[in-house]
Amino acid sequence: MYKQSFKHKLLAVSIATAVAASANAQEQQTQAEDNQENILEEVIVTGIRASLQRSMDMKRDAKGVVDGISAEDMGKFPDTNLAESLQRITGVAIDRERGEGSKITVRGFGPDFNIVTFNDRQMPTNGGRSFDFANIASEGISAVEVYKSGRANVATGGIGATVNVKTAKPLDKPGFQAVISGKGVHDPSNRDGASLTPEISGIFSNTFADDTFGISLAASYQDREGGSQSATTQDFYSRNLVTQEQIDNGEGDSGAIAVGDPTAIGFPSEVGEGGIYAIPTNIQYNLDEFKRERTNAQLTMQWRPIDTVTATVDYTYAENAISTEHTDLSAWIDPGCQTRESEWVQEGRIWSPTTYRHVGCATDSLQGVGKFAVLNENNSVGLNIKWDATEKLSFSLDYHDSSGENSPNSKYGSNSVVAVASNNRITTSGYFSADGMPILDVELGERNDYGQIIRVDEKDPNDVRITGSIFGTAVSRMDVKQLQIQGDFEFDGGHTIDFGVATLEVKNRSQYTDIQRNNWSGVGEPGDIADLLSFESIDGVFDSLNGGGDPRQEALLYSWDFDALIERGEDLLISGDHTTNPSKGGGPCGTGYCPTYNFNSDELTTETSSSVYVQGHYLGEAFNRDYNVYAGLRYEYTEVNSEALSPVVGGVGWDVSSNTFLYDYLKDENGDDLQEFTELTGDYDVLLPSIDFDIELIDDLILRASYSKTITRPTYGALKGQLNIWSIGKEDSTAGSGNPQLLPMESDNLDLSIEWYYGEASYASAGIWSKNVTNFIANGTFEDILLYENVTTPYGGALYQEAVEAITGGDSSVTFDDDDINTYFIENYANGNNPYVIITGEGEDATVQLDGAPGDPAIYFDVSKPVNQRKTSVNGMEFMVQHTFGETGFGLQANYTIVDGDLDYDLNLNEEQWVVPGMSDTANLVGFYDKNGLEIRLAYNWRDQFLVDPGKDPKFVEEYFQLDLNVSYEINDNVSVFVEGINITEENKRVHGRSSYQVREYAVGHARYNLGARYVF
Repeated sequence: MYKQSFKHKLLAVSIATAVAASANAQEQQTQAEDNQENILEEVIVTGIRASLQRSMDMKRDAKGVVDGISAEDMGKFPDTNLAESLQRITGVAIDRERGEGSKITVRGFGPDFNIVTFNDRQMPTNGGRSFDFANIASEGISAVEVYKSGRANVATGGIGATVNVKTAKPLDKPGFQAVISGKGVHDPSNRDGASLTPEISGIFSNTFADDTFGISLAASYQDREGGSQSATTQDFYSRNLVTQEQIDNGEGDSGAIAVGDPTAIGFPSEVGEGGIYAIPTNIQYNLDEFKRERTNAQLTMQWRPIDTVTATVDYTYAENAISTEHTDLSAWIDPGCQTRESEWVQEGRIWSPTTYRHVGCATDSLQGVGKFAVLNENNSVGLNIKWDATEKLSFSLDYHDSSGENSPNSKYGSNSVVAVASNNRITTSGYFSADGMPILDVELGERNDYGQIIRVDEKDPNDVRITGSIFGTAVSRMDVKQLQIQGDFEFDGGHTIDFGVATLEVKNRSQYTDIQRNNWSGVGEPGDIADLLSFESIDGVFDSLNGGGDPRQEALLYSWDFDALIERGEDLLISGDHTTNPSKGGGPCGTGYCPTYNFNSDELTTETSSSVYVQGHYLGEAFNRDYNVYAGLRYEYTEVNSEALSPVVGGVGWDVSSNTFLYDYLKDENGDDLQEFTELTGDYDVLLPSIDFDIELIDDLILRASYSKTITRPTYGALKGQLNIWSIGKEDSTAGSGNPQLLPMESDNLDLSIEWYYGEASYASAGIWSKNVTNFIANGTFEDILLYENVTTPYGGALYQEAVEAITGGDSSVTFDDDDINTYFIENYANGNNPYVIITGEGEDATVQLDGAPGDPAIYFDVSKPVNQRKTSVNGMEFMVQHTFGETGFGLQANYTIVDGDLDYDLNLNEEQWVVPGMSDTANLVGFYDKNGLEIRLAYNWRDQFLVDPGKDPKFVEEYFQLDLNVSYEINDNVSVFVEGINITEENKRVHGRSSYQVREYAVGHARYNLGARYVF
């Protein structure tokens, strides 16, 4: 599909060929030895086949529609990453970050619509609803369960699915168990760091006192270095076709292209019906190098003082420290610029540029370098007590107190960027194709007043100055406290009833601030930082992308030491060469080149839920076949409390000459913006029924039918109540906020499936499902809302009316404009005696600002906030085959999922649309060999194109496939060695807009290889 790096493909093919040949040779040798010795040996199912058998049993014995994955052995999960393993399940697709699985989409519903629990406990995340599987090592996991249909005793929150991750308990497997594994990670995506980094893990478990006391410890450490390279277009502004007459009448957008424009080759000559064209903006080449240190540990202790009581105490720790060094080369294409040359291609009503060139307009040739560093840390302490009160009645109590925190991990905050630029860009060209990367070509020099080039420059450090910078600080923390009490009673005949109550409190706090210097025109003089800059070429970086070797591509960029550049910037500040004061008074360092913890955004959302459920199981018989009915009802009541720190607006001013409205915040004694917490509340309750039916029609052929109602709670961003003023105008003022009174989204789910378990670790299944979802969240606008009782606008106030009266003489037929108002106050209020009239400058440069005074009109805002107002239906089909070829050791898995919704994005509609993102078909094909200590697995994963952003300018991720290879060999009962290859054919990722010509991102795909050994005690 895309051009790939030949040497890595050759390596992948060589490995696959070698392991296949090895498997065949070993099989022939084993058969010969067996025939010679005529020895009949017992077949012990281990490794891949054991994992598949347990996963199949999990599905067969489940109540409702459940899939799962089981560890192949202690400390050995099928994939290096839990998300990578989950994508092998029908209906599950994944998002990747830094080349590995991160978050999951299930049955077309993205990460925020799926809830992940650990041992049936809701765990904290990094501030959102979605769970990042990259934070958790797979070695300590025993199994993963995916509940696709709702059940009364399963945690709520997942319309797509509830995923339960299970860890091993020492009393489940008595005796001494221990394994240690080490591997080296080779990541060729890393351009500058170590070529091989370590990863080590170990699990220890033992029982004592006649197996009544047990302790286990699982720990892992990973040091990984890698990189990512991509070419992006920040946006493609979609605009409706207009004529020159419409532009002259002010109907077109700023910088609009008129149909028939002779400089726009291929552009339409008439408006037609509903034509849309797109203008590109910032084209950017991104080079990132990252380092990650991940540490996981879990300590579990169990005690069974009597046969009927088991107590478990566990502590879980996870730390993920990620630091990234970012370099970018970019050029801004101003969509409002009138000077352009372009060529266009038409696809239906959509026109996309193949060439887009600016002459003049923005003159800065910009490059940025950033440092991003965050530390994710999770802690969890839990207690579980199980009591078999009688042979038929049992109870369990489970409590945990868990926290997750995301904080800066650098002296520069969590994200910092410093830019440099030369101000001699005279021509900017962007080239676009249907399957390639965006090509950026920049010409440096000088043009005269007639637009003619009078000088051409080469890239020169002596032309470069420091420009803008930003140092951001983001902190988030989530605390989860959960208590669950459950019981179950077994009646005669196999009937059961389960019941339980629970409380859950989730506190989610997020804080943010930044210090910004807007010196985009430059600091100091050209050449002030020349000694800090050196040249670097990106030739070859994008060779695996279509168009990556284009000779027009801008390939030369600067590199520099981040610390040294900041030190030079501070020196220039001391010398007085900075032209713009930074925000927040420059922060604690006073220069603006450091972070601050004086947050201007501080939001705390607390959700407190109480629940009760009852669930019954009836075992019956019809037509001499057993059937099961599971029926349940769950009730939940949730209170939402949202607190937000907001600056206090003290007044509004109107800059008359520019018609700009400004709002001032009240100040405290230190001169900082005065802030106060606002508090909003909400509550809701839900009643969630579920019923599952299954019957074994004939031996090993099971029919299932399920109905359930499930919910997904609003995102924390939607619940947060902070009020943000967006704009103030003469007639229209706008603001936005979250809405803690939102209701959860509710889905009525139907499932029907047939499953045939026809052999050992072999089965086939097919299913259809539908989800009818209501209460979907979209933005709504509430008009004419009075937000501030004591804040007024000068427009229409006493001073304004005084000026109008003086200018018109009371005659309403006399016309006037803002310049007349400006002139009136300059001529009549120059003495400065009125505190609500502020005059700046003199003569023709004088400007007037009017401030709102008591008695002036109040300001009414149109407030945008999320509301429950949408519904949709999503349905699909799932097909699965798992087959082992007798005792040959060979086997395969194949599945295909079809997802379809009742709403599709209309490319011919130039407006933001409400469509559920993330829906796509998926497929997996896994072939494996597992016999006599040799395991080989080659996995193919495919995901069709899907919508990721349904905004006015949409984004679609193009179809993608990936090949992964795992090979291991058991040298003896204790020692095994393995090699793992991820994305061995180095597939790339491409994202486009309304047309494939509108490329938004094209990212280089890299293979990653792990080589290691495993020792079992």
